[in-house]
Amino acid sequence: MQIARSRILLWSGLSGVLWAMAWPGIGGLAPLAFIAWLPLLHARRSHRTVASGRGSFLPYVLLATFIWNASCAWWFYCVSEPIGTRLISGTAPILVNTLLMALPWTMADLVRRRFGERAATLGLIALWLAFERLHHDWDLQWPWFSIGNVFAEHPGLIQWYDHTGMLGGTLWVLAVNLLLDRMFVHGRLHGVSFSTALVPLCVIIIPWSLSAWRFHHHVEEGHPVEVVVVQPNIDPYDEKFGGIDAMEQLDRMLALADSAMGPTTEAVIMPETALQEGATVDMATGRPVYRGLWENWIDRSQSVEHLQRFRSSHPGTAILVGMSSDSLYTDRDLAPAIARPLFRDLPPDRAMDQRWYVPFNAALFLPAHGAIHTYHKSKLVAGVEALPFESLLGPIAAFTVDLGGTTGSLGGQEERSVLRDPSSRLAIAPAICYESVFGEHVAAHVRNGANLIAIMTNDGWWGDSPGHVQHLSFASIRAIETRRAVARSANTGISCFVDQRGVIRDRTEWWRMDARRSTVLLNDELTFYVRHGDLIGRAAVAIAAALLLGLVIAICARRRTRGSGSASS
Repeated sequence: MQIARSRILLWSGLSGVLWAMAWPGIGGLAPLAFIAWLPLLHARRSHRTVASGRGSFLPYVLLATFIWNASCAWWFYCVSEPIGTRLISGTAPILVNTLLMALPWTMADLVRRRFGERAATLGLIALWLAFERLHHDWDLQWPWFSIGNVFAEHPGLIQWYDHTGMLGGTLWVLAVNLLLDRMFVHGRLHGVSFSTALVPLCVIIIPWSLSAWRFHHHVEEGHPVEVVVVQPNIDPYDEKFGGIDAMEQLDRMLALADSAMGPTTEAVIMPETALQEGATVDMATGRPVYRGLWENWIDRSQSVEHLQRFRSSHPGTAILVGMSSDSLYTDRDLAPAIARPLFRDLPPDRAMDQRWYVPFNAALFLPAHGAIHTYHKSKLVAGVEALPFESLLGPIAAFTVDLGGTTGSLGGQEERSVLRDPSSRLAIAPAICYESVFGEHVAAHVRNGANLIAIMTNDGWWGDSPGHVQHLSFASIRAIETRRAVARSANTGISCFVDQRGVIRDRTEWWRMDARRSTVLLNDELTFYVRHGDLIGRAAVAIAAALLLGLVIAICARRRTRGSGSASS
């Protein structure tokens, strides 16, 4: 009995190892995803035999999902923070995601007990897809380990994501794993027949073949424009936030851009938080002491003056640059709930002088001609840019990690705005760092008219680890889903361009000052996925909700039957 339980542990752990070997930036052997759940499915059957209906399978699922998360996200610990903060910021997302990944397996087991094996198989697919869908849009959102992301480094396999989105890949992997598991079970009992092997084989080969054909025959469409992406390579710990003067940083980036530009360059893109000009006010008046990045007076800032001079020397060129900005409020009733008091320890007799401000991880857009526009990042990183469940956890705000020059909750925006240059055809979907991981978020910008995706990021916090490699690879999925070219500007790397097939080109090296120029095509056609959104995810949520409702009804009915039996006796 003890030996059997040890083998169950080994089988469960093997699933986690296979996922690590398949994952981008770790093993990169994506086809292993088609068999990665097979050991855990075998372990589940073995557990039922050993436990004879007693004991929970949950610890074995947790082992598999923990190995997967820890092996692929250990780079969380590379952040240069005090050891206590590092342990919290590194361990929390791994443990939370481990627990959340176990929920679909636990729910599917309950479904099996009430409705049988076939319902449990379909239930596992629906419940896992629903989990991934819901994990895109709540306070602890973390879609990094959605199964469909496993093919990010292999765009030739997933050209049909322009119809299904990334969750189509999740459905593909789950279906193949469960069909292969059924084939092996049937093979042990009756031998593997051609018919039982044909179905999983077709489910693998047909999407793969269709994708390969489309990959090699896809013709990119759209109006050509020349774009420059800048990689200033400013150390986020020692230089970015105070180590080097903000104007010196900006001048470095503008010089890099100038060195790469040609006479027909129409856009320059610079990375996340590229502008770091301070913003302070006079305690007596509440007005800026000097021209910082207050959005109330953004055109007065030194940064904008430098950018406008650069733009005037390069007619016809639009500029998109990440920034850390603030918005000032003189009336607390007009300020958002997340607004912070500007003055600390203000004497009681000066209470009327208090001001409030909201910080943003934002982007500044200067079209070739016309007014300045700002964009506020809305997909905020839990624990770094936004305190999850802030109404409940407000007292522990001090434990949020400082990655970007500020801590606590930042402001955001609901509108999926498009940054347009009226003098050209440029209509940019801005994606600041983490936002590029969210397919429907980016698709909403495209649906609103964007014809180019611009990713601005600062991936230097975790060093030369798999984190920045994984993040880069997800840009390929966004390009395929929307059939939009991607221009990616990263502070320390990797900056690049991604074509409409998801192929990365003109990439820079990690941790090297650089700038790249390339011609991209501005496509205005909308893909099926962009027009209709995440149909697979919505359907899965509906099916999962129906299954859980049926489960609740069945449990209640059983309890009523037991109660009636007891009363009659």
